Amino acid sequence: MPNWPNKLSGSTQSRGKPGESGMSLLELMIAMVVLAVGLLGSMVMILTAMESNSRSKTDNYATILDQEIMEKFATLNNYPKALTATIYDCALNGGNADSHLVSLGQGTFASGGNGAALYTSSTAPAGYNVGDIDWSQATPTLATSTTAGYAMMYQTCSGDIYEVRWNIMDANNPAPTLPAVSRISLLTVSSRETAAKGSKLGMLFAPPTTLRTLIESSQF
Repeated sequence: MPNWPNKLSGSTQSRGKPGESGMSLLELMIAMVVLAVGLLGSMVMILTAMESNSRSKTDNYATILDQEIMEKFATLNNYPKALTATIYDCALNGGNADSHLVSLGQGTFASGGNGAALYTSSTAPAGYNVGDIDWSQATPTLATSTTAGYAMMYQTCSGDIYEVRWNIMDANNPAPTLPAVSRISLLTVSSRETAAKGSKLGMLFAPPTTLRTLIESSQF
């Protein structure tokens, strides 16, 4: 029998195992490109989630402010009446929370109520409802500690600033004649963020949050 060698020569052995030669530069570049594309997609998802979370926080606080105004008005005795109520925010004024004299007087249904202007069937753009606060109109008189008004600049305890507007109207059309047993008022409140704490940039636009409620009173 022929005497076969037990081992291949060094040159033959090297050529027989090409898979062990390592990753080429081209393969490395392709892997880096794939990794970069994956990281870029992840960053887009993270930024989108952060933006969505920030918007949800803004909308939630605007809704809370709307509800605070509604609850304040609903708990007043013998509402409606042409007086004022006081609402406090977290802005410090002389060591105390800042106060706002909010106006309570309502307007007639025919006149569109008192306070902030509302969208009508002829002015409401696409995506807005008739009866929502019209933010394209001038801001009503701002309520401060000394001036009564139908709008206010409310500072939250986190330092953000929200502009709040409201409208009050007699929902009875036509108004009831005496002796009447009840009166229903329609209260519309809308809030939007105008400045965020820690940001040097003004808020160019933030979608407003609008809520409406009916308040019934047995007194005139």
